[in-house]
Amino acid sequence: MHQIDLIENHFSSEKPARTLWAIYTQNKKAMLTAIVFYYLKTSPVYVLPFIFADIVTILADRYHHSIHELWRDAIIGLATIAINPPFHVIYIRSSSIACREAEAALRSAVCRRLQMLTIAFYRHKSSGAIQSKTLRDVETIDQMVRGLFDGGLGALGSLIVAIAGTAVKAPAFLFFFLLTIPPSLFLRQLLGKKLRDANRLFRDEFETMSASIMSMIDMIPVARAHAVEEVEIEKIDHNLNNVRRAGETVDLRNGIFGSLAWSLFTVLNLAGYIAAGYVCYKRILPINAGTVVLIGGFFGQISGSVQGLINLIPNLTKGFEAVRSVGEIIESPDIEFDRGKPALNNVQGRITFENVDFIYPASDEPAIAGLNLDVSAGSTVAFVGPSGSGKSTLMGLILGFNRPTHGRILVDGKDMSAIDMRSFRENVAVVSQETILFQGTVRENILYGTKNVGENELKQALKDANAFDFIGRLPDGLNTMLGERGARLSGGQKQRIAIARAIIREPRVLILDEATSALDVEAEFVVQEALDRLMKGRTTFIVAHRLSTIRNAGLIVLLDSGKISEMGTHTELLEQDKAFAGMYHLQISGGRTYAI
Repeated sequence: MHQIDLIENHFSSEKPARTLWAIYTQNKKAMLTAIVFYYLKTSPVYVLPFIFADIVTILADRYHHSIHELWRDAIIGLATIAINPPFHVIYIRSSSIACREAEAALRSAVCRRLQMLTIAFYRHKSSGAIQSKTLRDVETIDQMVRGLFDGGLGALGSLIVAIAGTAVKAPAFLFFFLLTIPPSLFLRQLLGKKLRDANRLFRDEFETMSASIMSMIDMIPVARAHAVEEVEIEKIDHNLNNVRRAGETVDLRNGIFGSLAWSLFTVLNLAGYIAAGYVCYKRILPINAGTVVLIGGFFGQISGSVQGLINLIPNLTKGFEAVRSVGEIIESPDIEFDRGKPALNNVQGRITFENVDFIYPASDEPAIAGLNLDVSAGSTVAFVGPSGSGKSTLMGLILGFNRPTHGRILVDGKDMSAIDMRSFRENVAVVSQETILFQGTVRENILYGTKNVGENELKQALKDANAFDFIGRLPDGLNTMLGERGARLSGGQKQRIAIARAIIREPRVLILDEATSALDVEAEFVVQEALDRLMKGRTTFIVAHRLSTIRNAGLIVLLDSGKISEMGTHTELLEQDKAFAGMYHLQISGGRTYAI
């Protein structure tokens, strides 16, 4: 938990390197162990150049060296090689622990923040894009860090050893090694921004593609029913082609970068050998053939190390872009500020609207305007009105998904903005037109979010929801696995599971959002009977499509353009003979159902 809190509090997409350092060094023991054993297991890379140079020296001047020196070099070389396997295992184990813990903590931090973000955030971000950030971008960050382990540590170690060895054996050549710096800076300056832009475009196109695929999957029944499969395929192909082109651009720029780096450093490596050979041949410096081999090897290590570090830039660019992408979630300011606010205890269910206005950010017109309404605990209020009148917005205000632009909403006399809304929502149940079920057992779907529910309580809830009989006929009863979104159930069966889920929660406030509008008459009767039992003694808000289902509501509110145009009991509104009465008579006379 500490690591997750650190990520949430110190994540900065503008400073990705510092952010990653803070995340991946939380397990300092594993990280330090990995670094130490990396250099121990790669010690042959640093030792063998000295051994090879010594062998050349022995062979070039046999009269001044004993054959025993050759066997000594062989033993040292074999010993350094022998320690590689066990130390490599320790390195892999330690680096895996450090990386996997950081990866899991980063994903957990993203998921925690997703649970804290306001519903408004999800209106502007597709589920496909969010999934891409949570899965693909975190994986990209992990791959980048692992690349830094394998490539960065090796290049850095080789660079240090080569420079130190040259300083001891032939310090005059250190200046020659400085020639590697200008090409490195030139390459980074030349292609750095282009690589960042290409990776950002590829990431955007990938998120768009991911969102399109998820949308296509959701639309398969509609597309099949209207024989427009080719239209969906064309849209996906368009997105796939955009990803392909963006990916080709990334690959091409990475390829150009790598080719230029290899060519420049290979030329410098060759120049190093020639320079060392020339100095030895002309006896400008007192060096022998073995030293030439050693210096050439050192220069190869230096140029290779610098090239290796330069070649990390594409992965660093991609990884830093992934950090910025994840930051769009972790750093999003669009969160519900509930931490530190007092909890609402012993919820009774009285809801009061005091001159409430609400305007969506992208709109100039209010969705709710000047709403004043006092709903006493345990009463039932139904909201009706044409599409766009503000019914769904009002339900969002009751749940705290939307916050008033002006005015305030009180729960049991306390301002919603001053309480921890989670404590209120624990006492709320929602049954909507589209029942949301997940892929799991019937039992898991009904008990979702609850604890310590006994079998007798569950059985009674199923009976109250009119779900006991049909669940008993399922292949494995309560343990029957449901398909994604409850694909194996009828609409009425889904609704009764949703009602059972609501009953188990024992809510004080109930929201029925067109809960029966999508059902046939027979299914509606069974579901409505269950809803009537659920509503008893609870503050209930109903968004009604069929006006005949709200006859018994204590209060009916007709909304028009976000304002209350009529209000009263069913009988009172019919006696007024205004808009509500017209809507009602149109429905019961068999005319077109009024769109509400």
